[in-house]
Amino acid sequence: MGGGDLNMKKSWHPLLLKNQERVWLEEKRALEEKKKLDQLRKEKEEERQLQELQRLQEEQTGKKRTEKLEWMYATPATGTSTNTNDLEDYLLGKKRVDKILIGDEHAKLGASHKSFIATQNANTPRDVAAKVREDPLLAIKQQEQAAYQALMSNPLRLRELQERNGI
Repeated sequence: MGGGDLNMKKSWHPLLLKNQERVWLEEKRALEEKKKLDQLRKEKEEERQLQELQRLQEEQTGKKRTEKLEWMYATPATGTSTNTNDLEDYLLGKKRVDKILIGDEHAKLGASHKSFIATQNANTPRDVAAKVREDPLLAIKQQEQAAYQALMSNPLRLRELQERNGI
């Protein structure tokens, strides 16, 4: 008539496998959280020691160190081999992070092509002429200069402008 332990049918029973798994996951999460907090404490302590050394150095030398945003632009100590210029470009919004990460892979592939690129000269006379010919800002400046020269060469228009300005 009796069919086993009635508590095994309860959702809260500690011997149920799903409850044991839930407890195990919570303990694991708490352990990871504790490790992260310990790591943060160590980093804070190292930072305090560094600031204390800097303060002692300021007292010894008599120079006051100005507080700047150097910490913001310092390269992270993650062990990656990213270039500081790449990180600076990322901070300024010129590059995207995924392109920086992919750049390492392309750098390995592009090592064989360096000799080809190094032998080419990017500033050949033909290239410079093309750059000058296709520069939109230069074209605008040339148009302005031509309009100014046309105005200066027309004495009637020049006299009219001088009278209008009261010169």
